[in-house]
Amino acid sequence: MKKIKNQNQNKSKIAVLLVRERKDGTIRQGRIKNAILIFSALSFLVIAVTLISFITAGSSTKRLSELAEYEVKVEELSDELNSLQRENYDLSNKLSVLSETVATQVAVAEVREEEGMLLSLPSGFPLGSFGASTVQEEEEDALTLIFTASEGNTIITVGAGIVEAIEPDERYGNRLIIDHQNGYKSIYLNQGQPLVRIGAELGKGYILFLVGSDNKNLGFQVTENENQIDPMDVMEISG
Repeated sequence: MKKIKNQNQNKSKIAVLLVRERKDGTIRQGRIKNAILIFSALSFLVIAVTLISFITAGSSTKRLSELAEYEVKVEELSDELNSLQRENYDLSNKLSVLSETVATQVAVAEVREEEGMLLSLPSGFPLGSFGASTVQEEEEDALTLIFTASEGNTIITVGAGIVEAIEPDERYGNRLIIDHQNGYKSIYLNQGQPLVRIGAELGKGYILFLVGSDNKNLGFQVTENENQIDPMDVMEISG
């Protein structure tokens, strides 16, 4: 019995000493036993673990929510990118078609311009195809051609241009000038009544005079940059 008692006396105890001073100056002491300390520590530990778990859970939930938002945004951006790619493809096709159309229009315009330039050259024959006709050089002026046409024939423009002037001429009756807008002018000398007016835009082969019994002769001249040239240098005669 004595041995057991000694063993119990050798056991260590943990206690918290609380000291409190009263208003009258006396001091009161109190102790908190081991069980209370352990319970308090465990309670604090449980509260701390719970609080940490709550904070961690809240942070994880927030991150999951943010991740979900990011995924939605990525999906939206991906859809927008696909839409832009489709629009870019459509625009590329339209641009290709437009480029081909423009190229075609330019080619057509160039052809028309070239045709217009050719039509404006005073290279045609100044008489229609009705009946027989002769041509000779004027004795006093080798650069003036004298055509003799059959009655019922027509005197026509040798190229497209604008009627610049219709003037009286002492020898031939009328002097009609066509400006071909390319440096060339063709001049028609005839006693007939002009069928066009000043300022009229005429194509190649337009009728200027009708040939009757009193105006079978046509004096024909061509100038280049206001200098008279030989009409035969630019005239294309077939047949």
